[in-house]
Amino acid sequence: MATRIVSFGFKYGRPLLSKEEERRVVDVRTVFQKNPYRIKALRNLRGTDEAVARDIEKTPGFAASFERLAATAQATPGTLYLGCTGGHHRSVYLAERIGKLLGIPVQHRDINRR
Repeated sequence: MATRIVSFGFKYGRPLLSKEEERRVVDVRTVFQKNPYRIKALRNLRGTDEAVARDIEKTPGFAASFERLAATAQATPGTLYLGCTGGHHRSVYLAERIGKLLGIPVQHRDINRR
Protein backbone atom coordinates (compact mmCIF):
# COMPACT_ATOMS: atom_id res chain seq x y z
CA MET A 1 0.00 0.00 0.00
CA ALA A 2 1.10 3.57 -0.61
CA THR A 3 2.75 5.12 2.43
CA ARG A 4 2.18 8.70 1.28
CA ILE A 5 0.37 10.61 -1.47
CA VAL A 6 1.77 13.74 -3.10
CA SER A 7 -0.42 15.97 -5.27
CA PHE A 8 1.24 18.23 -7.84
CA GLY A 9 0.60 20.29 -10.96
CA PHE A 10 2.14 19.29 -14.28
CA LYS A 11 2.19 23.02 -15.05
CA TYR A 12 5.06 23.30 -12.53
CA GLY A 13 6.93 20.24 -13.75
CA ARG A 14 6.91 16.57 -12.94
CA PRO A 15 8.46 15.48 -9.65
CA LEU A 16 12.10 14.47 -10.04
CA LEU A 17 11.87 10.72 -9.70
CA SER A 18 13.78 7.56 -10.53
CA LYS A 19 12.51 5.33 -13.34
CA GLU A 20 10.92 3.01 -10.78
CA GLU A 21 9.22 5.89 -9.00
CA GLU A 22 7.90 7.25 -12.34
CA ARG A 23 5.53 4.28 -12.41
CA ARG A 24 3.87 5.74 -9.32
CA VAL A 25 2.75 8.92 -11.11
CA VAL A 26 -0.94 9.07 -12.01
CA ASP A 27 -2.18 11.79 -14.37
CA VAL A 28 -5.69 12.38 -13.05
CA ARG A 29 -6.46 14.78 -15.92
CA THR A 30 -7.10 11.83 -18.22
CA VAL A 31 -9.76 10.20 -16.03
CA PHE A 32 -11.19 13.15 -14.11
CA GLN A 33 -11.53 15.48 -17.09
CA LYS A 34 -13.91 17.93 -15.44
CA ASN A 35 -11.56 20.77 -14.49
CA PRO A 36 -12.89 23.12 -11.76
CA TYR A 37 -10.41 25.78 -12.89
CA ARG A 38 -12.61 26.40 -15.93
CA ILE A 39 -15.44 27.57 -13.66
CA LYS A 40 -14.75 31.14 -12.59
CA ALA A 41 -16.41 30.73 -9.18
CA LEU A 42 -14.14 27.75 -8.38
CA ARG A 43 -10.90 28.99 -9.92
CA ASN A 44 -9.40 30.46 -6.75
CA LEU A 45 -10.65 27.66 -4.49
CA ARG A 46 -8.75 24.45 -3.82
CA GLY A 47 -9.50 20.73 -3.76
CA THR A 48 -9.97 21.05 -0.01
CA ASP A 49 -13.07 23.22 -0.54
CA GLU A 50 -16.51 21.57 -0.55
CA ALA A 51 -17.67 23.37 -3.71
CA VAL A 52 -14.69 21.97 -5.64
CA ALA A 53 -15.30 18.48 -4.26
CA ARG A 54 -18.94 18.58 -5.41
CA ASP A 55 -17.88 19.72 -8.88
CA ILE A 56 -15.25 17.00 -9.29
CA GLU A 57 -17.73 14.37 -8.16
CA LYS A 58 -19.96 15.38 -11.12
CA THR A 59 -17.36 13.87 -13.48
CA PRO A 60 -19.09 11.12 -15.49
CA GLY A 61 -18.18 7.75 -13.99
CA PHE A 62 -16.65 9.36 -10.90
CA ALA A 63 -17.42 6.54 -8.45
CA ALA A 64 -15.91 3.78 -10.59
CA SER A 65 -12.88 5.91 -11.48
CA PHE A 66 -12.31 6.78 -7.84
CA GLU A 67 -12.52 3.12 -6.84
CA ARG A 68 -9.85 2.24 -9.43
CA LEU A 69 -7.62 5.06 -8.20
CA ALA A 70 -8.03 3.96 -4.58
CA ALA A 71 -7.17 0.39 -5.62
CA THR A 72 -4.04 1.73 -7.34
CA ALA A 73 -3.07 3.45 -4.08
CA GLN A 74 -3.58 0.20 -2.20
CA ALA A 75 -1.37 -1.68 -4.67
CA THR A 76 1.38 0.93 -4.91
CA PRO A 77 4.33 0.67 -2.53
CA GLY A 78 5.96 3.90 -1.37
CA THR A 79 4.74 7.30 -2.50
CA LEU A 80 1.89 7.73 -5.00
CA TYR A 81 2.01 10.95 -7.03
CA LEU A 82 -1.26 12.42 -8.32
CA GLY A 83 -0.91 15.17 -10.92
CA CYS A 84 -3.41 17.50 -12.52
CA THR A 85 -2.91 20.70 -14.49
CA GLY A 86 -2.10 23.18 -11.73
CA GLY A 87 -2.06 21.04 -8.59
CA HIS A 88 -4.88 23.02 -6.98
CA HIS A 89 -8.11 21.14 -7.57
CA ARG A 90 -8.40 17.55 -8.83
CA SER A 91 -5.12 16.11 -7.55
CA VAL A 92 -5.59 17.81 -4.17
CA TYR A 93 -9.15 16.57 -3.74
CA LEU A 94 -8.33 13.02 -4.80
CA ALA A 95 -5.20 12.87 -2.64
CA GLU A 96 -7.14 14.08 0.40
CA ARG A 97 -9.98 11.64 -0.14
CA ILE A 98 -7.71 8.63 -0.69
CA GLY A 99 -5.49 9.67 2.21
CA LYS A 100 -8.51 9.69 4.54
CA LEU A 101 -9.81 6.42 3.15
CA LEU A 102 -6.51 4.61 3.62
CA GLY A 103 -5.22 6.53 6.63
CA ILE A 104 -2.02 7.71 4.96
CA PRO A 105 -0.38 11.15 4.94
CA VAL A 106 -0.87 13.59 2.10
CA GLN A 107 1.38 16.37 0.83
CA HIS A 108 0.38 19.06 -1.69
CA ARG A 109 3.44 20.29 -3.57
CA ASP A 110 1.80 23.08 -5.58
CA ILE A 111 -1.42 23.96 -3.79
CA ASN A 112 -0.30 27.53 -3.02
CA ARG A 113 1.42 28.32 -6.32
CA ARG A 114 -0.18 30.77 -8.71
